[in-house]
Amino acid sequence: MPDVMPDQLANSVMAKFYDVLTNGDDTVPKSADNFFTWCTPAIPVDPSDFEFLTQGFTGVLKKAAVDQTLSASNGSSSSSSSAATGSTSGSGGTATATAPAPSGLTPAQIDQLLAQDTGRLYMQAENFARLVDFVPEVSKGTTNGFAQLNVQNNEGTLSDIYDYTMRMSQVMQSVLPDDIVQKIAKFRALLSVTVTKTDLVTGAQTQVSQPSPLVQAYTDKMAAYDNAALEYNSHRIDAMSASTPQAVNYWAVNANILRDKVKAAMDDWISNGYKDDYEEIAAFIDQVMARDMTMLKAEYKDDLEKAKLTGIASGSDFYFTSLVPGSFATSAGWTQFTFSSGDFGQSSSSSSNWNSMSESGGASFMGIFGGTESHSSSSSSSSYTGKFNSDNFGLSFEICQIPIVRPWFKTAFMTSKAWRFDQDNPDSKGDVLNDGGSPPKGIMQAYPTSVIFVRKLRLTLGESSGFSDWYNSQTSSSTGGGGYVTFGPFVAGGGGSVGSGSAEHSYDSGAHWDGQSITVDGMQIVGYRCHIFPKSPNPDPSIKAWV
Repeated sequence: MPDVMPDQLANSVMAKFYDVLTNGDDTVPKSADNFFTWCTPAIPVDPSDFEFLTQGFTGVLKKAAVDQTLSASNGSSSSSSSAATGSTSGSGGTATATAPAPSGLTPAQIDQLLAQDTGRLYMQAENFARLVDFVPEVSKGTTNGFAQLNVQNNEGTLSDIYDYTMRMSQVMQSVLPDDIVQKIAKFRALLSVTVTKTDLVTGAQTQVSQPSPLVQAYTDKMAAYDNAALEYNSHRIDAMSASTPQAVNYWAVNANILRDKVKAAMDDWISNGYKDDYEEIAAFIDQVMARDMTMLKAEYKDDLEKAKLTGIASGSDFYFTSLVPGSFATSAGWTQFTFSSGDFGQSSSSSSNWNSMSESGGASFMGIFGGTESHSSSSSSSSYTGKFNSDNFGLSFEICQIPIVRPWFKTAFMTSKAWRFDQDNPDSKGDVLNDGGSPPKGIMQAYPTSVIFVRKLRLTLGESSGFSDWYNSQTSSSTGGGGYVTFGPFVAGGGGSVGSGSAEHSYDSGAHWDGQSITVDGMQIVGYRCHIFPKSPNPDPSIKAWV
C-alpha cells in the first residue's frame, strides 16, 4: 500500500472506533439520540483513582502507610505484614479500626492514618464528580462521531444548570390522591437510600442520597450488556472489513456465541438487574408527573441537597457522582479493539475529519501526531508531518464504557410536559434547556451518560528514523515542560496536566517507544457517551395553573 499521512491513519482508526461504539443491527440496535464527544487529548487515570467506588468513604490502614509511620516512630523498618481496615461509625463519625491494630501503632496514629485515607477517598470523589460535571455542546458535526470535547462553560456546569432549573421552574398545580402519594413514596424508597456523612473539617453530619441496591443492580447489569454489545460489534466490524483472515473466520465460527452473549446479558439485566421493574417505576413516576408535580419537585430538590458534599481542599460544594460497576478498573472483562492495515481501506472512506480539534481547557491540539511542551496555550508545539507505510501500521487496546450514576439528577423531570421556567421572573423567562432545533440551542442541550476508557494501548508504526527522532525530542521536552504527545485523542507519551481549574488532572503517561511501537499500558479516558435532550421545557398547552 502507499505511504499515508498521520491524519489519514487517525481518521480511519476513529471511523472504525466510532462504528464499534455506535453501529447497530438486529442484535445490538443503534441509538438515535446518543453521540460521543472525545477528550483531546485523553485523560490518563489510574485504577487507584476510583477506590472510592468500591471502598466508599471508609478509611483503611494500608501497609505502606503503616510501615512509614512505624519507621518514623521507631527509626527502623516495620515488620508489619498486613493491612488492617477501618470504618466510620454508624452515624458517619470518626474512622476507627475494626481489625486488630498493627503492632506498635498508638490509637492516635491509627486515627490519623484512617482520617488521611478517608480524606483521600473524599478527594477522589470530588475530582471525579467535577470531571463529569459538564454540559457538552451539540454542534452540527456531533452526530458524525468526531465531535471534540466542547464544553458549554458560558452557562455553568451540569449541576449548576440543574440546580437553577429546580429553583426557577414552575410546575402544574394539582393534588394527588393519598394512595398515589404513598405509592410514590414506596417507589422512591426503592430508587435511592439516605446515609449519614460526617464533614471531616467541621464535624457536621449531613444526610446524603445514594443509589439504592436496585439502581446499582440495574446499572451494573446495563454495563455488562453494553460491554457484551461492544465485543459483538468489534468482531462483526472486523469481519465486515475483512481486515484479516482470522477476523473473518472468527466471526463465521463464533458469531452465534457472541450473539448469545448479548442476549444472555440482556436476559441477566432483565432477571437480575430489575430492568423491567426499574423502567416501570420510571414510567409510573413520569405518568404521575402529569398530575401533581409539586410534591415530586420538592422531593427532587431534597435529593439534590442530600447529594451535596463539601470538598476538603477546595472548600466548595460538589454533588456525589459514581460509576457502576465500581470495580471496572481492575476487571478483566474489557473489550479488545484492533486496527490493522486491512482495516485502512474499509474505514478511510469516512467523510469525517479529525483535524480541527481543540482541548476544552484551552491548550491547542497540535496535529494528528502532535506534542506540546507545556499545558498552557502559549507553549511551543509541533506536529509530525511525515508519512507511514500503512502495511506496517497497527493499533490495539482494550475498551469499556461505564455508566455515570447521578442519584440527584432526575431526567424524568427535565423531559416532562408538566413544568416550565417561571414566566413572571425576568431572570428565567425565555430560558430553554433544549429548543429541539438541529443543531439545538439552550443551556443544557445534552449530558454525559457514560465514560469511555481504554487501556493497554499498543501503536505499531514500523521503522521510521524521522518519527523516532521527533518522538524522542517531544517526550524529552515534555518530561521537562509538562507536555504530552498524542495520536488522535490518545495520549502516547509525555506527562503534565490536562483540563483546567478544579478538573485539572496531572499525569504521567508511562509510554514506551522501542523504535517501532509505542506502548501505553495505563488507563485513559478518551471520551464520553452523551444523550441529547428532547425539546425542554415543552409544557402541555392545556395546563392552565402553575405554581
